[in-house]
Amino acid sequence: MALGKIDHIDFYVEDLEKAEEYFTKKLGFKLFRCTEHLGKSIELTSPAGDCLFELHQESEEAYNKRQRPGGLHFGHIAFKVDDINKEFEELKSKGVSFSEDAPTFSPTSGRKLAHILDADGHFLIQLSG
Repeated sequence: MALGKIDHIDFYVEDLEKAEEYFTKKLGFKLFRCTEHLGKSIELTSPAGDCLFELHQESEEAYNKRQRPGGLHFGHIAFKVDDINKEFEELKSKGVSFSEDAPTFSPTSGRKLAHILDADGHFLIQLSG
């Protein structure tokens, strides 16, 4: 298995404009692009330029359903892999469960993705190729 560096970390925010201003003006992130992934979304490059933060603003109802204890709205962490098909098959052979039968291409992000399910069936880790 060869999980690479972190590709992106996914968060859900209540107010996308407010979050963008906070991350860019106060923390030094740079706007990479705007998308329509899971509602209104933006991708920000970390100050070091080594990782993307994806911020999504969903409907209030969807946002409240996603809320976790303490108000944390973490989506998932994505790891870059060199060969997503190979990693997918290797992990499946070790008993790792995925939410899909094969990696899929996301036209909004331009990435090929696979979603790993944890022992409780939750999606917290994504492979990005």
